[in-house]
Amino acid sequence: LEQWYVILNGAVEIIFGDNRAEILCMGNSFGISASLVKQHINGEVRTKGDDCQLVCIAQEDYWRILNHMEKNMQKVEEEGEIVMVKEYRELDRSGTCKGHIVIKGTPERLIMHLVEEPSVVDPTYIEDFLLTYRTFLSSPMEVGNKLLEWFKVDNLRDTVTRIVLLWVNNHFNDFEGNPSMTQFLEDFENLLDEAKMNGHLRLLNMASAAKAKLRQVMLQKTNRDSPLPFSLLGGSERGFGIFIDSVKENSMAFEAELKRGDQIIEINGQNFENISYSKAADILRNNTHLCLTVKTNIFVFKELQNCVRNDKKNGAPHFTKCFEMKGNRFSIAEMPGDIELPTDSKSYKKMKAHTVSAGRYKIRKMMEKTRFSILPPKPFSDACIGQSQDDSIVGTKQCRHSVAIMPSLSSSTPDLQQPTTSTLSFSNPTDVPDQVIRVFRADQQSCYIIINKDTTAKDVVLNVVKEFGLIAGHETYSLCEVSVTPEGVIKQRRLPDQLSKLAERIQLNGRYYLKNNMETETLCSIEDAHELLKESQISLLQLSPLEVSAQLSMRDFHIFQNIESTDYVDSLFKLNSSNGHLKQFEELINQETFWVATEILHEANALKRMKTIKHFIKIALQCRECKNFNSMFAIISGLNLAPVARLRGTWEKLPSKYEKLFRDLQDIFDPSRNMAKYRNILSSQSIQLPIIPLFPVVKKDLTFLHEGNDTSVDGLVNFEKLRMIAKEIRHVVQMTTTSMDPTVMFHPRSLSQGSTNSNLLDVQAGHKKHVRRSSLLNAKRLYEDAQMARKVRQYLVQLQVETDEEKFQILSLQCEPAYSTCE
Repeated sequence: LEQWYVILNGAVEIIFGDNRAEILCMGNSFGISASLVKQHINGEVRTKGDDCQLVCIAQEDYWRILNHMEKNMQKVEEEGEIVMVKEYRELDRSGTCKGHIVIKGTPERLIMHLVEEPSVVDPTYIEDFLLTYRTFLSSPMEVGNKLLEWFKVDNLRDTVTRIVLLWVNNHFNDFEGNPSMTQFLEDFENLLDEAKMNGHLRLLNMASAAKAKLRQVMLQKTNRDSPLPFSLLGGSERGFGIFIDSVKENSMAFEAELKRGDQIIEINGQNFENISYSKAADILRNNTHLCLTVKTNIFVFKELQNCVRNDKKNGAPHFTKCFEMKGNRFSIAEMPGDIELPTDSKSYKKMKAHTVSAGRYKIRKMMEKTRFSILPPKPFSDACIGQSQDDSIVGTKQCRHSVAIMPSLSSSTPDLQQPTTSTLSFSNPTDVPDQVIRVFRADQQSCYIIINKDTTAKDVVLNVVKEFGLIAGHETYSLCEVSVTPEGVIKQRRLPDQLSKLAERIQLNGRYYLKNNMETETLCSIEDAHELLKESQISLLQLSPLEVSAQLSMRDFHIFQNIESTDYVDSLFKLNSSNGHLKQFEELINQETFWVATEILHEANALKRMKTIKHFIKIALQCRECKNFNSMFAIISGLNLAPVARLRGTWEKLPSKYEKLFRDLQDIFDPSRNMAKYRNILSSQSIQLPIIPLFPVVKKDLTFLHEGNDTSVDGLVNFEKLRMIAKEIRHVVQMTTTSMDPTVMFHPRSLSQGSTNSNLLDVQAGHKKHVRRSSLLNAKRLYEDAQMARKVRQYLVQLQVETDEEKFQILSLQCEPAYSTCE
């Protein structure tokens, strides 16, 4: 052994001359020491695997490298002790990008370095520090107190502000749920206000609002007359959402951490982002059980406070005009405004022809050209809100004195002859009518209604009444939800008029019905209930592989995207942290692997088993297309489990086309050369974000950096190690910076050309009506796509996965016994 060796992959066994043996693994090194004195070490090195990789460095080169490093070192001393060590580096051959970079130091000196002149070769020091300080500091306030102190120094003020802005933007979870850090943020805001740094204060509030997460707060009142433990501010009449203005101390809301400046997004399932103050107050008063979805939004709350102050000063209410905002600045939908409709028949027909469908993209392109609204205006005040039979859901109440400023129109069949409509902004995707629901009558006739997320039950009723050509006014009818339990019990519930998100709420065992409030009629017969119950029972082979991969990827990406970058550090260093999403994501690969085995081994029929295997290969292929490498690997692993792989009789029935596909998919995860093929795909310039990486590889890389380097060197924090870990985490987090849009990444769920105004009567029970066939097929196709998505989601939610590998072996032998000729 005349050289110095570093193990890049695999493991080796070293047998020394005295027969002493030692096993070293990836990241370890062995061999001669850094000296020019000739050295010989007697022994034998044996590799412990087929893919063992070593780097060999000659003794002279090894000495030169270490000696060169010593010359490039710069040591910072205080009171005779080394507190920081820097290393001189050149990042390019031209010599323009060169300087000293921190490689280790004391915690206090590392904090001090935050406000020192940044090095051109170490531009990410602040980012790396804010991510990894938790590994060597007991509290973030050790940094926070220093920042508050340095802010008072004029020449450090801008640097400190930049650090705090970066901290809030990258790691807002350090502030949420931590009272001392929340207080730090408030103190810093006051300092910015005192220093008249209004631009920076605005940026800080915007960052806080953007990074805040939705929270759920559960409150219970003793009765409806009980006073609320908080006060409200805002409302759509001011152009804002509903905010918490104050919270009574020591109340239930105070203990539930409801705070001043929280925006109410939803209460008991009803959207509060575009609601009047009076209606919001009525809903809160008329419910005893309140489930609030809130989000800290200090930025908009301060805008609202300024608006209220201006109103008091001017003596008149302020209404935000629709042209004053682009998109959804204040988290509300657009305010109504007057537009002129085209007078020529050609333009009118063109506009009408595009109002149904053509998918979100085509509708957006058409509307950008015409600038006409196809959606109903949202009134400033709410009129005639019917009392729900189940006010625990929403709790709306009849409003006698409110007058609707705008007529309420259906989102699915807007009346284009109305002189007043709302301006449609496609910066808010919920404005685009891209959902379809099916509404039945008691005689089982049905029609498809094209809606968007904010379309209410009242809008749907008005539209369905028109479609069926009913004589009675829409006030006579209501929308009901009928569902069938697994035991066959039929449940019927009248929906509140202002209930939205209708397409998302309906389950496979439920239907929407139009009910005449003046009559008693059976909406769903026993025969229809049995049919509905049968439709709600799902098996894997009924599901589209494309849709399964889409929903699987959307679910997994949601978990992956919600992992905080600090969670990786906490998990790696075993710090006290919840790491909820990280643990959930880590468990996905085992769940999905066992899911594959469970589906295959529980199928007794050999032909259906083969079809199930083929189905999973298709799903894995689609996961590859949408860059979900984690699920793709899990499915391949499930097919390679011994109890599944031994089913030769089943595998022999698999068409050769799918055998080749399976081999190609396996080849991507070839473990040789540190999974080089998989890594090459990830590093390819052609691959686009978002990506769901193979988590075991992510964990392996981080563990390699952590275990292969000491956290403390000579009593100093090894910041070079922390820098490498931070760089790897940033690379992983970068994969989530683009949202996963199924309409773009998987398959277009759009409608083809047609007209929305004919909302497509489905002819059933022998009742015929003339409809445009293309429109019927368009809406029906969109509805069927949505139904398939619902089926897949319900299948994934209800999935029961077997995790006992011994039971897998028993099931495998039941499928194909060991004595079988197929064995």
